[in-house]
Amino acid sequence: MDKIFIQIASYRDPELLPTIKDCISKAAYPERLTFGICWQRDETESLGDLINDDRIRVIDKHYSESKGACWARNLTQSLYNGEEFTMQIDSHSRFVQDWDELLIDMWNSLDDKKAILTCYPPNYGPNLPEEQWYKVPQICNVYKFNYKYVVSQPMDMPDREGRTLPRRGVFIAAGFIFGTGDIIKDVPYDPNLYFTGEETSLTLRFFTNGYNIYHPHKLVLHHYYQRPDYNKHWSDHIDWGNYNKVAFQRLDSLLGYENIDLGIYGLGTERTLEDYKNYSGVDHKRMLIHEYTEKGGEPPHEYDEDGWNNVKGTYRNVLKWDPNLVDKTDDIRFWAFIVKDQYDVAIFRWDCVAEEHPDIINGKITERLFEFEHNIVKQIPKTLMIWPYSNSKEWINNTIFKI
Repeated sequence: MDKIFIQIASYRDPELLPTIKDCISKAAYPERLTFGICWQRDETESLGDLINDDRIRVIDKHYSESKGACWARNLTQSLYNGEEFTMQIDSHSRFVQDWDELLIDMWNSLDDKKAILTCYPPNYGPNLPEEQWYKVPQICNVYKFNYKYVVSQPMDMPDREGRTLPRRGVFIAAGFIFGTGDIIKDVPYDPNLYFTGEETSLTLRFFTNGYNIYHPHKLVLHHYYQRPDYNKHWSDHIDWGNYNKVAFQRLDSLLGYENIDLGIYGLGTERTLEDYKNYSGVDHKRMLIHEYTEKGGEPPHEYDEDGWNNVKGTYRNVLKWDPNLVDKTDDIRFWAFIVKDQYDVAIFRWDCVAEEHPDIINGKITERLFEFEHNIVKQIPKTLMIWPYSNSKEWINNTIFKI
């Protein structure tokens, strides 16, 4: 019987144990399951009797040692032992009955050895009765750019009624990935990513290595979003900004904005970013998303040029601000000036370094000419955000000024 290696990176998560138990109890064949867990825990956590279950392999780390989600996901992959399939989930998940049989049947139905099943699983709540959980299959809908990076969201599968096969997709969701064990060897997790950009990196690396993205047309599992009272890595680690900075540099190199040698964590050679644009309707070079893709259309598609709405223009205007409203601290490194559009999406950023522009930081200069290219149809500048960064406190409170 084909084995499934389940990858879980857990950070101080009280849902970890219920997730594992639910995963095992809902499986049609629990004996086919093995687990690789990077357990970033505090002193109060326990796996109970499961710690002695020979299906479960654990890398035990105190949470203070953690370097973020992608670092932990990379460690889970070191526990892989040749299983035929692998599934990556978050440590706050719930499953439908016989989920393992359902997944393998869907994967086999595609007759595609490089198929990856992924989606944003619909939400559950630990304190909500199961009949109140959302139960509509979701796709990953890429619908806009935030500055240089795509933004995606869950969307109800538009044509789910009557479907007999999973639906092609354009984006990977890190909270649920299923495929052959080869994906671990071909596209190993980059431990130097942090959070933002993780899914973009996975999407482009899988695609350029020849893998094909599909969204399950049947419900497989649920995911607990938000988790407002749970511990987060960036709340416990004041140096999270340094991890994030490195992650952005690596993502920029993947997209061609910078030139860092990513080694085994770079793009594949079977397809190109241009191939991805033509398949997905997501153009990283021009920072545009085709309207067919925005609306959740199934790829691939013959994209007409008009659908890109690519009407570029130059924004040129003197913007003013009140320095008395900007948060203060003694060791400011820079102010990030961020122009946002009508959807509150960043379309331009300029970092005003304190050593280079002391008169701005000190409040002697209160206006500046801003000039940048933007899509005049989709991006209408509406606000200027000033976000100070200090050496000791990192990001402090930001201030918004209307344009």
